[in-house]
Amino acid sequence: MSWPNGDKTLPRFSLPKFSLIVLSYQSGSYLERCIEALKAQSGDYEIILADNGSTDGAPQAVLARHPDVRFVDNGGNLGFAKGMNQAARHAQGQWLCFINPDVFVHATWLAQMAVAIGTHSDTRIFTSLQLDPQDQTILDGAGDGMTWFGFPYRMGYRAPKPPHIPVSEVFSPCGAAFVIERSLFESLGGFYERFFIYCEDADLGYRARLTGERTLLVPDAKVDHIGSATLGARSDFALYYGYRNRLWLYLKNTPAPVMWLTALPHLLLSLCIAAKDVLKGRGKVVARALRDAVSGLGPVLNDRRHVQRTRRLPAVGLLRQLTWSPRLIGRRGLDLRKPK
Repeated sequence: MSWPNGDKTLPRFSLPKFSLIVLSYQSGSYLERCIEALKAQSGDYEIILADNGSTDGAPQAVLARHPDVRFVDNGGNLGFAKGMNQAARHAQGQWLCFINPDVFVHATWLAQMAVAIGTHSDTRIFTSLQLDPQDQTILDGAGDGMTWFGFPYRMGYRAPKPPHIPVSEVFSPCGAAFVIERSLFESLGGFYERFFIYCEDADLGYRARLTGERTLLVPDAKVDHIGSATLGARSDFALYYGYRNRLWLYLKNTPAPVMWLTALPHLLLSLCIAAKDVLKGRGKVVARALRDAVSGLGPVLNDRRHVQRTRRLPAVGLLRQLTWSPRLIGRRGLDLRKPK
């Protein structure tokens, strides 16, 4: 993967600090609201709108109202991972901010991210506090956790917002709205394009973890997130990629010593969840997802070799960063760690 260092025709001092990147696909009216919220931010930034072949006219409407927004036409539906990677190649900022089109950042979002970056100079990934647009007392998420048996989950989803959340270390960022230093994103190879969509944020954060990086939740960097506005949270599409990619995520990233401890629970829980979906009449989707996950393992296992070869985090260090509490796992609780 080739990553140009900005536009060579521009002098270095004119490059923005932040690149705010939105990927749209049939995003409808949400897209305009998303871009408007980004344009209301203060700071040194550019806005990049990439589109995956939408036919709803939303990107064209946004560009007509906001001609200063940089547009990247991906030429078709490349999926989230490849679509965002392609957009990121056009970015000029030191920090890449990935924002879903159904996310509406609050007025001080970018300013709060800038404060966190300045305060925590040893950190290169920052994630947002996500709220329900209809009820600001309800969380939509607070970063992603990783269970001890290898299932990623959005922490705090649909839970009451606590009165105080400190800046905290979380396992990985939630892809709805997060910030990553450009050089780190490039060194990791960007999002994992074999996923197409779903789990790519957990995968990026997992790989960063294995190289010794961490993710911080910035609770004052708030966003409203509608969630699954385009594809549907439990559609056949989401179910298929969720099953397939969760298995690939686990097999590609989990170090062998951790896998020896967790492979059987991972398999048994996967089969239990699959049985539940089969009983709900979703058997064909589940079977196709698991079949494709197994048949596509060859390239994933090849990629695993690179991930494990470049790993710096010891297996015991990873085990400490997983969520072990059944209570937290069962209710998608907040497994927030105090930054060291």
